[in-house]
Amino acid sequence: MRRCAAFFVAFLLLACAPKTVLSPSYDFSQINRIGIMAFSNSWADLNGVENLFAKYLIRSGFKVVERAQLESVLREHNISVSGYLSPDTTREIGRILGVDVLLIGEVSSYTPARTELALTSSRRTESQPIMRQDVMRMPDGTYVGYQRPVGTQVSNSVDVRPTEYTINAKVSLIAKLVDVETAEIVWIGSDSQESSRALDAADYMARQLVKSFTKELSKREKQK
Repeated sequence: MRRCAAFFVAFLLLACAPKTVLSPSYDFSQINRIGIMAFSNSWADLNGVENLFAKYLIRSGFKVVERAQLESVLREHNISVSGYLSPDTTREIGRILGVDVLLIGEVSSYTPARTELALTSSRRTESQPIMRQDVMRMPDGTYVGYQRPVGTQVSNSVDVRPTEYTINAKVSLIAKLVDVETAEIVWIGSDSQESSRALDAADYMARQLVKSFTKELSKREKQK
């Protein structure tokens, strides 16, 4: 099982660098507004994961049309976005909402957190004095019995107890930016994380993926 160094102590996140790819020929300077679609997701624990991307895209300076508003407008215009997004569909979405690209994605895998029991053992050592019965003659000629230590008895034992521990949730995400004019994927990123809570892992991935995207854009601008 792949594991990475712990980063968020509070959330027990195990962090690895996300994998992202930018289109080498696309002009990202034309991106002004981003429409966010509902992510493909089969798990109730991760409902609304796309809203996490909205938060970090806005923090990065992008104008965002969030999922609920986008879906409301699409229903009004009777536009279906299930399955494959054709160029005609993306152009229509772009025209109605005034967005330049669409963020689409999916929760590609999810393993919920769980608790398990394991037997743990600990060695215990105890020491007890070895006493010997003896007698002592008193000044008046009488004898009194007493005990005196003559050594130490050491005993070893193994204490076995059931111990409960938590195995973190594992979440994998894929996110894509699609140009509304051509339906071309201009950026794609993927990541996998672990956390005690699924949405904490998803939030961290959204932040890292958006950070990676903006970092690549900044690097490209400097190379011009």
